[in-house]
Amino acid sequence: MTYTIDDLSREVRVAIDQNMLSTALAGIGDPDTLAMNDIIKQKLPIAARIVESSASFHLLDSGRAFGDSIRWHSYAGLGSGEILLPDDFLRLVCFQMSDWDRAVTTVVREDSELYAMQQSRYPGVRGNPQDPVVAITSQPAGLVLEFYSCTAGSDVFVRRARYIPIPRVVDGNIELCEKLVPAIVNYAGYLTVLTYGESGENSTIAANLLNQAKELMT
Repeated sequence: MTYTIDDLSREVRVAIDQNMLSTALAGIGDPDTLAMNDIIKQKLPIAARIVESSASFHLLDSGRAFGDSIRWHSYAGLGSGEILLPDDFLRLVCFQMSDWDRAVTTVVREDSELYAMQQSRYPGVRGNPQDPVVAITSQPAGLVLEFYSCTAGSDVFVRRARYIPIPRVVDGNIELCEKLVPAIVNYAGYLTVLTYGESGENSTIAANLLNQAKELMT
């Protein structure tokens, strides 16, 4: 869903205020200063990226579609292939080829043993329609999703391909996963408080906000 930065900033201020103890944050002075509002607006997209990249899968939205063009590693519809990911790609929601029994929601690391197995000359070692494997690798053209493997031939197509984009502010608005907004608000509050230092009361407030954010991410 799309949210305004101004509305989210107010929610962050409320979260900070609710965690303040007997005095205002050290160094702030007037708690309604414009300076704090500017800091919050700066921290919101950073908090959103951190939260959405690491939160539990069941809290993600359906995301955006991708996968218009496939480059096959050998023959169309047979074996493995790859898809260039959008420039704003942050996290995979799901990916499924038409001959796969299920969608993949997690990716293997390029430096992992499982990824190395996908390069085996023996088909039985690599992913297959019953147990597919997806990896995201960095190539000169950008991030690429590699998939292993297909067997149905040239009629194979991408059945489902969804991703979470990098959260960016556009015209005062930002697109966020709805269920993660509370976590993002608290995380932005945590980052804001850290700007004013980590000693004394600030440290307690920051810790409270971070713990609340982590609880809301799981």
